[in-house]
Amino acid sequence: MPKPLTNVLIKVFASSFYKAHAAIFLFILLSTLCLGTPDSIINFHKAAMLYLIAKPLIMMIAFGVLLIYTFKCWHFITGKIYEVHQQFLFYSINSYSRLQQLWGWIILQAAVSLPILVYMLLSVLLAISNHYFFSAFIILIYLAALLLLSALFYSWLINKLIHGNKPSFILKLTRPFKKPFFTLYVYHIFDNLKLKYLIIKFLSYLTITGVFLLFADVKTDIRVASIAMLAVASAHCMLVLEASQFEITFLMFAKTLPISRFKLFISQMGTYGLLLFPEFIWLLFNLPALTAFGLFAFCLSIVLLLSSSLYLLGLDQEKYLKVVFATFVITFMLILFNLMCISVLINVSSAYLIFYLNYYKFKESPLT
Repeated sequence: MPKPLTNVLIKVFASSFYKAHAAIFLFILLSTLCLGTPDSIINFHKAAMLYLIAKPLIMMIAFGVLLIYTFKCWHFITGKIYEVHQQFLFYSINSYSRLQQLWGWIILQAAVSLPILVYMLLSVLLAISNHYFFSAFIILIYLAALLLLSALFYSWLINKLIHGNKPSFILKLTRPFKKPFFTLYVYHIFDNLKLKYLIIKFLSYLTITGVFLLFADVKTDIRVASIAMLAVASAHCMLVLEASQFEITFLMFAKTLPISRFKLFISQMGTYGLLLFPEFIWLLFNLPALTAFGLFAFCLSIVLLLSSSLYLLGLDQEKYLKVVFATFVITFMLILFNLMCISVLINVSSAYLIFYLNYYKFKESPLT
């Protein structure tokens, strides 16, 4: 396998992948550590792995999660490949043979899938030790197929010619309709970020249902639903970062228009309200209307605060993820003390103040 090619792929794609998703991995790690003592954590995961290898239905669900994670990797790496400053890849990678390219891409996919690969390989070892040989074989075959399929996809992508962009079906369908200012980013998502949006919505649904199942004995406690909405807001952090990138790329003209900062802030609120609309519908169908509105406002206020923080930080992804983590921890503590209403007021007030003071001083830093 070509070491120089592997080093380039790891540096360009794997490093940026983990930086972009550090908050999610950190959240999963902290959630795992909250299970109790080291012994209880080990016993929990051992039981989960045994359940996975012994129950075909659970194994199929796990395979579905693996597939979604793989699609997420494809979407991220595809976006990186087509970035302007990555165009050298089309020439440097094509200097290697097709087999060498495949090996390089396999190693890259294994690198970005390392956390989930380690978990599944530990499940294979446990399956073998408990004489579930067929389950171990199926898991290994599935993992190998995903790695090979990913490598073939990346290799095809890097070797094909770049064609001009064509209008998407969504844009063609909505061409006759007026598009208010606050809907422009939503159209951009449906045009260019559909997979990322669908994955985030799927994660939101899993988070909400998972939290309610985990705390089924106290599900009437408003703090349970608030924790779920905090997790939903955190899951949208990368869409918030993409929104800032979209603003400095396509909406800088808004700074020259005679529109007050208050109206621009309300417009931003409308944008994120649209993005969180599916979660709002779920809340309305499962909770009393007043509670649903309150939880939606709570979630929206967190997203607005994360968005406004970028007017201070620019598009510095590393600092932004630290802000996301700090916001999560502080808000989680406020939830434990049943201070969600105060949190909404603090978040919205802080978001508007930061927006008002820094809108015309927006720092444009490169995404890393």
